[in-house]
Amino acid sequence: MPVERVLVIVLIGLSAAMLVRFGRPAVTSWRIYAGTAQRRQKDATARVPFAPPDVAEREAQLAPLGYRRLGVTSLDLPVGERFAWILAAEDGDSYVIVVPRLGLTGLTGIYSAWHDGMWLCTYHPRGEPVELASMKVQTVSTSLEAAVSMHRAELERLRAEHGDPRPVHSMSQILAHHHQGDGGRHVRGRHRPAGREPALSSPPDNALLR
Repeated sequence: MPVERVLVIVLIGLSAAMLVRFGRPAVTSWRIYAGTAQRRQKDATARVPFAPPDVAEREAQLAPLGYRRLGVTSLDLPVGERFAWILAAEDGDSYVIVVPRLGLTGLTGIYSAWHDGMWLCTYHPRGEPVELASMKVQTVSTSLEAAVSMHRAELERLRAEHGDPRPVHSMSQILAHHHQGDGGRHVRGRHRPAGREPALSSPPDNALLR
């Protein structure tokens, strides 16, 4: 899934959570990020060599599970530039987007995409599960290790139906997916009837927010 699409979906989920918890301020935040689908990710790896402590901690947890850092992306928002750290699995079957902490916890998303348009997204520690014809979003609130295990188990189930996922081994592949994407047009309008390209509620990309 294009990095941009992932970001749009996570932003929607985060905004929903903020609306429940913070009311009017959440509405303001949603208005700020409403134009995210029209913005493009950029490779910021050379400009952001060091990860924040909470990002580094999650990277350390993911390393024994077979993930390595590919680089850093940036997105220009009305409130300033926001960054996300990108990691890829050694086998290329999935990649991870790690978003710096903005509140009590930071968001982490694990993604796999197929050539036929299918997407699998697993979020930690929060998000809204969604199951659609071309995308499945699942959430794990316990540990990153549990999130990776759930993602890989579902990936194997989907492999039987969709074949091998599109490999991701480099930032150029991540950005190529992003630039060839549809800018998030298909992640609006939740729960459309079967047969239409749907849209999510909590995720593809990150929530580089506020």
